[in-house]
Amino acid sequence: MNLSKGGEALETPLKVAVCEDLAEDAALLLQCIYQSGIPADCAPFSSGEELLAAFSPGRYDLIFMDIYMPGMRGVEAAAVIRREDDTVTLAFTTTSPDHTLESYRLGALKYLEKPVTVKDVRETLELARMKRRSAAYISLLISGEKREIPLDGIFYFEQQNHSVAVNTAAGVLRTSQTVKLNAIEPLLPDTFLRCHHSYIANLRYVRGVDQELKTFTMKNGDKVYIRRQDIKKAAKAYEDYLFRTARGSGV
Repeated sequence: MNLSKGGEALETPLKVAVCEDLAEDAALLLQCIYQSGIPADCAPFSSGEELLAAFSPGRYDLIFMDIYMPGMRGVEAAAVIRREDDTVTLAFTTTSPDHTLESYRLGALKYLEKPVTVKDVRETLELARMKRRSAAYISLLISGEKREIPLDGIFYFEQQNHSVAVNTAAGVLRTSQTVKLNAIEPLLPDTFLRCHHSYIANLRYVRGVDQELKTFTMKNGDKVYIRRQDIKKAAKAYEDYLFRTARGSGV
């Protein structure tokens, strides 16, 4: 378990999903990824439905998505992904430029026309790698798999017996190893506040402080407990965060 940040964002291979319904298109894209010289672990999918069944926040650094597929179109699958994860890098592949505007509304990094080239694929991989380097992640073992979870997508951490529940916009990820909040707390930036022995809240997603119930109200409506003796200190920390953000120095 560690924090990856900036230039130390773990120069491990990029985790790439390739969603293409045509085998020859998938093969060409995978070949271009290999020839790019940028290390990548690739997971191929033949439909948007298949990709969504395997997807969860933090699993992939980059998704190559074909727009025209039987059943769920690529932009439809991408819209579902965006609702769950607003940080994963998306790149669309297509035979037509008709959906360029729609793809960029979904925050697509690139729009590649087929047949894809090594040059275009390399540029996309490099942009995804640069984005990963500039972000901050916490590495945790989730369901037996090492996952790099973007800090800016975490609402709060909750201690649950010997494991930790990581509450995100897409749902809850639970560690599959013995982890204590005491080990996680020192890894986090000051936008995270240890407000209770069982909770660490991301002030970015706090929407209010309930002085009576001694809780933070989070963006998703959850209540995060605050130690009774620390309610004034927690409220002050939240006010200070809002002040920094208003002045443009918040994270």
